[in-house]
Amino acid sequence: MFRFKQFCVDDDRSSMKTGTDAVLLAAWCDVSGVSRILDIGTGCGLIALIMAQRTTALITAIDIDEDSVLQACKNFQRSPWSNRLFAQTISLQDYQDSAFDLLISNPPYFSNALKVPDNDSRNNARHNHFLSFDSLARHAVRLLNHSGKFCLILPPDEFSAFESEANIHHLFLQKLLLVYGKPESTVKRKLGVFGFESLPLEIESLIIRDDNGQYTDDYRHLTSELYLNF
Repeated sequence: MFRFKQFCVDDDRSSMKTGTDAVLLAAWCDVSGVSRILDIGTGCGLIALIMAQRTTALITAIDIDEDSVLQACKNFQRSPWSNRLFAQTISLQDYQDSAFDLLISNPPYFSNALKVPDNDSRNNARHNHFLSFDSLARHAVRLLNHSGKFCLILPPDEFSAFESEANIHHLFLQKLLLVYGKPESTVKRKLGVFGFESLPLEIESLIIRDDNGQYTDDYRHLTSELYLNF
């Protein structure tokens, strides 16, 4: 069990484990004014739980892996926000609700990488054969309200590929966070906010650890309401 300041998470049955990417995305995402949130590919429910901590919104979490959804439900039930968190076993393509203020996702992104033998749930969480970037962008447009935002995290190359698909569907990058593991390293992850308006791009950067291997003040500040040791 992973303990955060205001909730706990079990992930032993989940296809998508607790990790830095999910924490970064959920801590950084702009949640001002949101009342309905959809977490796409929720895994153990970590992102949805952080969204619940940071907002008063109603949050729906979907995943195609039944074991992950069952575990997310249990994590939701023992949280302080169980009345605002709902999980459902369903694909994005089949999900029919709409008019969300915010979509958030740590999506599968491997397309040609070697898969894990005899581990379909882990492969589905990591590989995008069931959720291509084209499909992700197209259904995001369908599910958002006219002023809604889509926030996601991807490695740099995959982020560029998604951005190209998003632009085709008239979904535009408005805000970008470049994440570096250490000073002078290459970009490890890109976090983006997409919306229907083509606006001047806001770019920020974040370094996770300093040259001594210690967490930077910026990273500590971003996650200070979540991690117990911050």
